[in-house]
Order: sequence, then structure tokens, then C-alpha cells
Amino acid sequence: MNAWDVAKERDESEREQSLLSMLSFLRDCLDADDVQDPAITKQCARTAEKALEAAMSAERTILNQRLRIEEMSRVACTDGLTGAYNRRGFEQEFNRALAAANRYDETGVLVYIDLDGFKPINDTYGHAAGDLVLGEVTRVLQQNIRPQDLVARIGGDEFCVLLTRTDWEGGLERAEKLKHLLNTTYVRWNARNIAVRASFGFQRYGANGDADTLLSKADHAMYEAKRLRAGSHGTS
Repeated sequence: MNAWDVAKERDESEREQSLLSMLSFLRDCLDADDVQDPAITKQCARTAEKALEAAMSAERTILNQRLRIEEMSRVACTDGLTGAYNRRGFEQEFNRALAAANRYDETGVLVYIDLDGFKPINDTYGHAAGDLVLGEVTRVLQQNIRPQDLVARIGGDEFCVLLTRTDWEGGLERAEKLKHLLNTTYVRWNARNIAVRASFGFQRYGANGDADTLLSKADHAMYEAKRLRAGSHGTS
């Protein structure tokens, strides 16, 4: 704990003690036989006003702390470059989706995405161009999913899309749309068009699903698609 946090904690403790003292005084006033005494009544009123101000200050402090905690939690679960969920955030949300699948017998589709030829983009155009590509990939994915779905960057050039509350046919149709959109995307960089190309793996999930197993299966499906894609290009 740094000096600022120590001082802040000390101030909060002092405010709490002050509020407790004022409330104790008010309780004693109400219990006293001379509560009708004008001087005592006036003093009680002043103390009540101060207690109210202290209580409102404490409430603001609690609200600010809650907002700070929420912001820290959001940052911890967000990829700093793209603004999508990071691996930690994705795992949390995926486990929530699996819990809902267990509770309500829901199904969904997990999409695993790996960019093809991303290293040559960095090597040829520089990391700034690579970052721009990653940002564009995120934008395309996020703009073509429903509010209840989510996009995560779980590795350097690896992404996951979680299509929740959908059957296999509907989820696969949306996943294929994302695949088409991403594989027809170009990023403009220094008067050149950089082609975005990616391999996709699809995996259905439902009740009693295990996150690690499902991710492994989706990852395997993606690499199989990448292998077939490389073989197809090699024979063309």
C-alpha cells in the first residue's frame, strides 16, 4: 500500500469515527429527559445536519470506490490495443455463458480465429501496420455481431468470437458471414492495401460444456482449416 492509500484510509477511518460520535450524541439527546431544552434541541439539529453531510460524503466515497474497482476490473479484462476482451476477460465471459447454458439449456457457437500471414505484415510494413490490422480485424468482428455476443483477442494474432444463445445452424451461418467479411477486408497503409486473411474454427457448446475442452476443439478445427487452406494454395 502506498502513502496516498494509507493517508486516504486514515481519512476515511477518521470520518467514520466522527460520524459514529455524532450519531451517538444524537442517540443520547433523544434518550435524555431534557430533550425539550431549546439549547439541547438546537445542538441536536446542528449535529444531525453534520451527520447527514458526513453520511452523504461517505456515500460518495463508496460510490467512487465502486466505480474505481469497476474501471480496474474492466481494464484488467480488456486488450489495451484493440479494446476487445483479452484472454482473461474472455475466459470469464465464456464461463458465464457456459453457466447459463447449464441453467437454461442454452447452446451457442465458439469461433476461433487465427490470422494468416500476420508475421510477414509486421516484417514487411512494421509493427504499426500490424497494429492497424489487428484494430481493423476487431472492428469488423465487433460491428457484425449481436449485442449479446462478444469478441476477444486472446493472443498476438488470435481472436475468439462467442456467439451466445443460438443453435448450431444459426451460429454457423453468422460465423461463416464473419469469415467472409474478414477474408475480404483490406487495410490501407502508406498507399498500399494490406489483405487481411484468417483461418476459422467452429465449435458448438451447450450444457455441461468445459471451457478448456471447447477451446481446444475450436483451436484444433482452426488449425485443420489452416492446413487445408495452405494445401489448397500450394496446389493452385
